[in-house]
Amino acid sequence: MNFGILRESRLNEKRVCITPNGAKSLVKREQTVFVESGAGLASGFSDQAYIENGARIVFSHEELYGRSDVLLKVLPVTEDSLEHIREGQTIFSFQHLSVSSEQVFQGLMDKKVTLVGMEIMEEADGSRPILTIMSELAGQMAPVIAGNYLGRDPMGRGVLLGSVPGVAPASVVLIGAGQVGVSAARAFLGLGAQVHILDRDLNQLRKVRGLLGDQVTTLYANQAAIEKCLIFADVVCTAILDRGALTPHVISREMIKKMKHLAVFIDYSVDEGGASETTRPTLLADPVYIDEDVIHYCVPNITAGINRTTSIALSNVLSKYLNQIAEQGVEKTIKGSFALRKGLYTLEGRNMQPVLNRRFGIKI
Repeated sequence: MNFGILRESRLNEKRVCITPNGAKSLVKREQTVFVESGAGLASGFSDQAYIENGARIVFSHEELYGRSDVLLKVLPVTEDSLEHIREGQTIFSFQHLSVSSEQVFQGLMDKKVTLVGMEIMEEADGSRPILTIMSELAGQMAPVIAGNYLGRDPMGRGVLLGSVPGVAPASVVLIGAGQVGVSAARAFLGLGAQVHILDRDLNQLRKVRGLLGDQVTTLYANQAAIEKCLIFADVVCTAILDRGALTPHVISREMIKKMKHLAVFIDYSVDEGGASETTRPTLLADPVYIDEDVIHYCVPNITAGINRTTSIALSNVLSKYLNQIAEQGVEKTIKGSFALRKGLYTLEGRNMQPVLNRRFGIKI
């Protein structure tokens, strides 16, 4: 079986799905691994490193698509890439199909693609092996991003996340107490910020209290609480996930208008459409914009900013499933893997996520 590792060329994407060590584990199982030249270079993995671990280098997207039975890519399949996809190909990506176009959805079905969305893979115990590690990393980035723009000259207000005696710390509001929220809360607390975290799941809020204690204020995420918190917040982070579906707008433009002058808003939910009416995707090369006097940071591929760490973490987790495919084949592995079955957007061109029927107006 041929595995292909794509070099991404959009959105300042520098991550790679599999490191040379990950490629080596597939080669040891008598599989062929093709790597597009330069795929790992930005993360510190040279073509030579892949070659030394048994992979073969190819020099174009077209060749990589053409040679791969299992294609490994970070960014979603786009309309432009549909023409290169082989019929019956298996693809792993962070697809976020709910925000893709109808043309992409239809193209995947027409070409009988088996598409595994790494962001929706889920084990039988409810854990999400890849999303969890990505969320942990993304959450830890929040204070770095927020601190930069709060204090940045000339844009920021000159506010420090922490404090000194006699000066209040920055107020941070986290909407969503999942892995991103918890990871971000821990990181903000470590810098001395005042942290409020909101969620509609009381059990999740109890877990947060158990992990972080009385340092963090937990609140039930009704509309009134969100509105109140936005008014005093220096930093707001939204990390809301409706698995496989568009994120609801829990923050209106009117609510954004009431925020502090040059407060920082980080929308981790931008991958699935965004949690605010003011959200629009940005690039790592130009990550912020000001709307209603609030600094917005809305980068979908946010962990591409720490691409080497992310690539190693992703390869460590993904290799387990790819090694199973190498040993058993795609069909048998999917049948025996709860996580891969839950991660299927399409199976041989058949839609496997009912929520997408509503999204694309398909009658069932």
